[in-house]
Amino acid sequence: MMDLLRGFSKGWTAKILIGLLIASFAVWGISSSILLGNTSNVVTVGNSNVTVQEFRFAYDNQLNVLSQQAGHRLTRQEADIFGLRNNVISQVTSGAVLDESARNMGLGLSDTSLAQEIANDPTFRDLSGTFSRNTLRATLRQYGLSEEEYIQDRKRVALRNQILEGTSASLDMPKVFTDAIALFRNEKRVFDYVAVGSEILTEKPVPTEANISESYEANKTNYMAPEYRKLTLLTLRASDIVKPQEITDEEIRAAYDKQKNGLRTPETRRVEQLVLKDKAEADSAKEKLTNGTSFEDVVKELGKTIKDIDLGLVTNSELPDKKVSEAAFNAELNVPTDIIEGLFGPVIVRVSEIKAETTTAYNDIKDKLRDELALQKAGDEVFNTFDAVEDERAAGSNLLDTAKALNLKTRVVTKIDPQGRDENGNQISDIPVLQQLVRVAFETQPGDDTRELPVGNDGFLWYEVDEITPTRQKELAEVKSDVSDAWVVQQTNEKVLETAENIAERVRKGEDMNAVLAEVLPVDSIGSAVKFETSEALARNSQEAKIGNAAIQEGFDGVKNDVKVAQASGGNVIVLRIKEVQALEDKSIPDDAIEQVNAAASDDILNQIVQDMQSRLDVTVNPAGIEAAFNSYGRN
Repeated sequence: MMDLLRGFSKGWTAKILIGLLIASFAVWGISSSILLGNTSNVVTVGNSNVTVQEFRFAYDNQLNVLSQQAGHRLTRQEADIFGLRNNVISQVTSGAVLDESARNMGLGLSDTSLAQEIANDPTFRDLSGTFSRNTLRATLRQYGLSEEEYIQDRKRVALRNQILEGTSASLDMPKVFTDAIALFRNEKRVFDYVAVGSEILTEKPVPTEANISESYEANKTNYMAPEYRKLTLLTLRASDIVKPQEITDEEIRAAYDKQKNGLRTPETRRVEQLVLKDKAEADSAKEKLTNGTSFEDVVKELGKTIKDIDLGLVTNSELPDKKVSEAAFNAELNVPTDIIEGLFGPVIVRVSEIKAETTTAYNDIKDKLRDELALQKAGDEVFNTFDAVEDERAAGSNLLDTAKALNLKTRVVTKIDPQGRDENGNQISDIPVLQQLVRVAFETQPGDDTRELPVGNDGFLWYEVDEITPTRQKELAEVKSDVSDAWVVQQTNEKVLETAENIAERVRKGEDMNAVLAEVLPVDSIGSAVKFETSEALARNSQEAKIGNAAIQEGFDGVKNDVKVAQASGGNVIVLRIKEVQALEDKSIPDDAIEQVNAAASDDILNQIVQDMQSRLDVTVNPAGIEAAFNSYGRN
């Protein structure tokens, strides 16, 4: 199998890894071969199972996605409010059901097909289209993955895909269904609307001490100091171990000689090309030049300017017409050439500027070459230094002692929160792979063994958690100003909403819209009464800044003449009346929307198939295994 894979692609291992990281992880989680540890199972389906490590990794992936959507790092408790734990149990159970079903069906995949599938994955190639050995080594080290283990994992995913493709691939929903969706999507509505904002307040609310105290007590959870961690970091990149002083002059000279052609700047000339329409015009121009008329005057007589005919500073190879190029680069400065029979007719050329060929001198680039060679050599040494760091840690040294023994630098971050901010709330921006570091650091306890994090293609970051400062309730004195501001905003928003609801209710009862506004709202900036505006015909997905998406969606949840109230940006509230409903007969629908419908239908069918398969199999969920997965966070 290994020889066959190598025959398909020299860089097959890289393609395997990216398939692992993207294809199988994203859909089904990760196989037990990736994270080493005990073999306790979370889910068992016949002879197939989900290990503690697989469940842990699948949960972590989903937690990352949910945190990105929420805009901050969620705790496991917060995530489980969204049902994350049950969702991941369902996800990994479905994968195990498919594995067992594939085994029962006798599905298989030849080594040739699997090797071809792996070798054809282009995602892990570098810019030149070749395999990056450094990235491969970093990823292998991160996951402790062997080649043969992953091949088995990739085969498992391929067998699952056989079931998927055989049951729900290429499903097309009937036209009557997509027509109904098209009518729904393409319906348009016209609204009368007005935005109600804080301008309705004649005076800004001013809280009393009692108001502030009551607001603080009612919203204490908004004023929590986050949990902080104190970290010791050791970063290893080529730039961290570079030693320019060890590069010899002989090495620099050799590099210079090797690059010398690339350091040459070719001769350039400013070429002015006068294109003439025929031989007669060319002969006339040449005669005038011979008799002493200046080149500028000849150009002017032909209705052109020097700027019109200036080709700029060009090299010999940049002129497409070989005859013109040869003449221009043999011409004397400011002396017009004879008539040249160019590709597009007769031409006379003048060279008005010449910049001679130059080559960057050795002394001018010596220091730069020294740094480049040192960085290149350091890149080769990174993995040797990596091994030395790991040896020190395996012997029981902490990062501070390890760095001292190997002459490396460490950094102590005294306080960092789950969003990567310091104790003053400022985002820390000078730590590589910060988000990944924060994620694992907040799943680690002081004294836990930790694994290195890859940095780019050839770097690593080690971390240790030294101290934990638990979350705490901030005292009122610390946040009094924030509480006061929040109270003012709350009072303002409540008054705005109350006014908007009053306007809507009076219009619903039949009062004239603009008469109500004239009574309730203050005049605008030029002293005129505020009036309802009328929108253009809007679809459900229209983007109308004045109204906002929330109000548009509210406006599609009703019938003609209904009056709605919806929140808008900036604390404003929109009052709108459905003025017109346009049920268009347009049954067109974008291709991507049809694809989404078909994909959703395919997912529904697949879910039903998996549920049916599951009902026929012996499925066991081990609660103790699930708890073991959570207890193993931060321990590798």
